[in-house]
Amino acid sequence: MTIDFSRRTFLAAGAAAAGIVLAGCSGTSGAGKAGAGKGALMTLACENSRTFTRNFNPFSPTSRWASTKAMYEPLMIQNFATGKLEPSLATAYTWSNGGRRLELKLRSDVKWSDGKPFTADDVVFTFELMKANPGLIGPASGVWQDFLGSVSAADPGTVRFDFRKVYSPGLYLLVGQFVVGKDAWSAVTDPVKYTNENPVATGPFTTVSVFGAQQYQLTQNPHYWQPLNIRGLNVPAYSGNDQIAAALVSGQLDWGGTAVDPDKTFVPKDPKHFGYWWPLTSTVFLAMNTTKKPFDDVRVRKAISLALDRQRMIQVALWGKSEPGNASGLAEGAFKAWIDPGVVTSGKSWVNHDPAAAAAQLDAAGIKLVNGKRVGPDGKPLQFTIEVPTGWTDWIASSQVVSQSLNAIGITVDLRTPAVETWTDNTQNGRFDLTLTNNDLSATPFEFFRAMMSSQTYAPVGTPSAQNLQRFKDPRADALLEKFAATSDQQVQKGFARQLQALFSEDAPAVPLYGQPSWGTYNTKRFSGLPSSKDQYAPLNNQGAGTTYLIWPKLTYTA
Repeated sequence: MTIDFSRRTFLAAGAAAAGIVLAGCSGTSGAGKAGAGKGALMTLACENSRTFTRNFNPFSPTSRWASTKAMYEPLMIQNFATGKLEPSLATAYTWSNGGRRLELKLRSDVKWSDGKPFTADDVVFTFELMKANPGLIGPASGVWQDFLGSVSAADPGTVRFDFRKVYSPGLYLLVGQFVVGKDAWSAVTDPVKYTNENPVATGPFTTVSVFGAQQYQLTQNPHYWQPLNIRGLNVPAYSGNDQIAAALVSGQLDWGGTAVDPDKTFVPKDPKHFGYWWPLTSTVFLAMNTTKKPFDDVRVRKAISLALDRQRMIQVALWGKSEPGNASGLAEGAFKAWIDPGVVTSGKSWVNHDPAAAAAQLDAAGIKLVNGKRVGPDGKPLQFTIEVPTGWTDWIASSQVVSQSLNAIGITVDLRTPAVETWTDNTQNGRFDLTLTNNDLSATPFEFFRAMMSSQTYAPVGTPSAQNLQRFKDPRADALLEKFAATSDQQVQKGFARQLQALFSEDAPAVPLYGQPSWGTYNTKRFSGLPSSKDQYAPLNNQGAGTTYLIWPKLTYTA
């Protein structure tokens, strides 16, 4: 069966892209065709760091935003605004051998930014590189362990993946992977630590024309395979949402993320040009490090959940523009057709604000109240730290409510706001007590539950895990995920998804807080073509995996 993406649409998980908490990108750009262009550079507010280090390694958790949003393209792009799996470096796929072989047809007109042709050998090299270096991070991380048996070039324009077992979600993991060039990367001795200061890539903006600690600029790839009508990108360093919001309101940005209470502070400043689109497409969770006591006790995790005032979080952190999470763990904006209402209803017993019930749960877990403080079985008061990145004002405000809510029932929680690089390193390596996290979007709930409860994403403390921060696993989840993956029948998959939701509600591996808006604000004074609530051709949030590549060719400099 061959699927041509110019004709076929696919069921998608939701209405917009997954996004991290910090604001999306913005700017002041130019116009032209690939390799040409005129006008100002588009100034982007997409980097959540005070200072920049020159790292364009797309496999690195601390690489620059542009490495996977403007330089290294994926094979295909899951567009959560339209429900389509869009072509990118690959244009079609074919299943055979009973669902154990996947072949991708590649574009024939793509070149690397150094002018050399892009071929199937580059794709094979990328996946073999990830196999040889498990520390590399990407959408296809873990595929060799989970299901992939081999990858080969059937011909220069066709890549063949042979699976060890039927694994239907493997399609999205494989096609979402960005590709690096065999010629440019084959001599790299340590791809995990490699900083790739002068990238050779297939994407639209690959020339690093300026780089400094506070700003970098990119201009067009002279060999890009699509026409472009903007000259390039200018990316300043911002210390957090407050700085970005100020730049946004003052009109310095063309494409941003958060704006403080936008209906009051942003849109009225220039109703003709300023707007936003914030669909709720993922869920924010309180993650507890389950390798530490007492977070290894589900009674404690559920007690903490019952202590939290979610409505207050939504008001102070999101200006009322969200809804509380539910016990299935799934975001209604993304997985409405998958959610089991029975799990949501029964799960209100622990996803709710009920301090009295929280106190009773802690008593049952042997954590007693002594002189106003909760004391564990070892006689020590419960005292923890919650950490979220500096500048992420919505998560900081939510974490303050977490701290206040838990302090009110006798658990001391102090808030820390390290630099984003430090936070990333701490949380991915399991060196934390409490933190906030949100799920990535996927075409089905499979990846959500895999990230939350699977032994495949579990890693011991000190070994990075970009998804399963809470370090939780349940063999029952492994069994259900295996059955889910072994079928492509969505109705059958929904049955397994309902069981996984019930298991999530039973285990409480992480505590659902509220729906995470997919941040996106725009200023049309200088540029046209950005997505909006009226033109939902792609997510407006440019932190989503691959979706920025759908937008760059649509933009035009109009000033």
